[in-house]
Amino acid sequence: MTQKTLTLLPIAGALAGALTLLAVPASAQQSGMEKCYGISKAGENGCAHAKGLHSCAGNTNLTYDGGDWKLVPAGTCEKQMGSLKPFEGANPKKKA
Repeated sequence: MTQKTLTLLPIAGALAGALTLLAVPASAQQSGMEKCYGISKAGENGCAHAKGLHSCAGNTNLTYDGGDWKLVPAGTCEKQMGSLKPFEGANPKKKA
Protein backbone atom coordinates (compact mmCIF):
# COMPACT_ATOMS: atom_id res chain seq x y z
CA MET A 1 0.00 0.00 0.00
CA THR A 2 2.75 2.49 0.90
CA GLN A 3 4.69 1.77 -2.31
CA LYS A 4 1.57 2.38 -4.42
CA THR A 5 0.97 5.69 -2.63
CA LEU A 6 4.56 6.78 -3.21
CA THR A 7 4.26 5.87 -6.89
CA LEU A 8 1.12 7.96 -7.36
CA LEU A 9 2.38 10.99 -5.41
CA PRO A 10 4.46 12.52 -8.26
CA ILE A 11 1.56 12.07 -10.69
CA ALA A 12 -0.83 13.81 -8.31
CA GLY A 13 1.66 16.65 -7.84
CA ALA A 14 2.09 17.12 -11.58
CA LEU A 15 -1.66 17.18 -12.11
CA ALA A 16 -2.16 19.72 -9.33
CA GLY A 17 0.58 21.91 -10.80
CA ALA A 18 -0.95 21.78 -14.27
CA LEU A 19 -4.37 22.73 -12.95
CA THR A 20 -2.87 25.64 -11.04
CA LEU A 21 -1.30 27.01 -14.23
CA LEU A 22 -4.65 27.03 -16.02
CA ALA A 23 -6.49 29.03 -13.38
CA VAL A 24 -6.56 32.81 -13.32
CA PRO A 25 -5.75 34.02 -9.80
CA ALA A 26 -8.89 34.82 -7.81
CA SER A 27 -7.62 38.34 -7.16
CA ALA A 28 -7.34 38.90 -10.92
CA GLN A 29 -10.90 37.71 -11.50
CA GLN A 30 -12.21 39.91 -8.73
CA SER A 31 -10.38 42.97 -9.99
CA GLY A 32 -11.73 42.65 -13.54
CA MET A 33 -8.55 41.35 -15.15
CA GLU A 34 -8.06 38.64 -17.80
CA LYS A 35 -5.21 36.68 -19.35
CA CYS A 36 -4.17 38.06 -22.73
CA TYR A 37 -1.93 35.83 -24.86
CA GLY A 38 0.59 37.04 -27.41
CA ILE A 39 1.15 40.57 -26.12
CA SER A 40 3.97 40.20 -23.60
CA LYS A 41 7.52 41.16 -24.43
CA ALA A 42 10.52 39.08 -23.37
CA GLY A 43 10.73 38.99 -19.57
CA GLU A 44 7.28 40.56 -19.09
CA ASN A 45 4.98 37.52 -19.12
CA GLY A 46 2.51 37.03 -16.29
CA CYS A 47 3.25 33.41 -15.43
CA ALA A 48 3.80 29.95 -16.89
CA HIS A 49 3.78 29.26 -20.63
CA ALA A 50 0.67 27.44 -21.89
CA LYS A 51 2.80 24.49 -23.06
CA GLY A 52 5.15 24.44 -20.08
CA LEU A 53 8.21 26.02 -21.74
CA HIS A 54 8.82 27.90 -18.48
CA SER A 55 7.02 28.01 -15.17
CA CYS A 56 7.01 31.52 -13.81
CA ALA A 57 6.51 35.23 -14.40
CA GLY A 58 9.25 37.04 -16.27
CA ASN A 59 10.83 33.83 -17.56
CA THR A 60 10.05 34.11 -21.25
CA ASN A 61 12.82 35.08 -23.63
CA LEU A 62 10.41 35.44 -26.56
CA THR A 63 8.41 38.51 -27.51
CA TYR A 64 4.71 38.19 -28.38
CA ASP A 65 4.70 34.38 -28.03
CA GLY A 66 1.20 32.91 -28.27
CA GLY A 67 1.75 30.71 -25.22
CA ASP A 68 2.74 33.55 -22.90
CA TRP A 69 0.19 35.81 -21.27
CA LYS A 70 -0.09 39.04 -19.38
CA LEU A 71 -2.97 40.22 -17.16
CA VAL A 72 -4.89 43.12 -18.67
CA PRO A 73 -8.13 44.86 -17.72
CA ALA A 74 -11.13 42.79 -18.84
CA GLY A 75 -12.29 43.70 -22.32
CA THR A 76 -8.98 45.20 -23.47
CA CYS A 77 -7.11 42.14 -24.75
CA GLU A 78 -8.36 42.26 -28.31
CA LYS A 79 -7.76 46.04 -28.44
CA GLN A 80 -4.11 45.22 -27.65
CA MET A 81 -4.09 42.73 -30.56
CA GLY A 82 -3.93 39.76 -28.20
CA SER A 83 -5.97 36.59 -27.77
CA LEU A 84 -7.96 35.26 -24.83
CA LYS A 85 -6.74 31.75 -25.72
CA PRO A 86 -3.18 30.49 -26.22
CA PHE A 87 -2.00 29.90 -29.79
CA GLU A 88 1.03 28.52 -31.63
CA GLY A 89 3.99 30.72 -32.57
CA ALA A 90 4.43 34.45 -32.44
CA ASN A 91 1.55 36.90 -32.65
CA PRO A 92 1.26 37.89 -36.33
CA LYS A 93 -0.63 41.06 -35.34
CA LYS A 94 2.32 42.43 -33.36
CA LYS A 95 5.77 43.40 -34.61
CA ALA A 96 8.62 41.97 -32.58
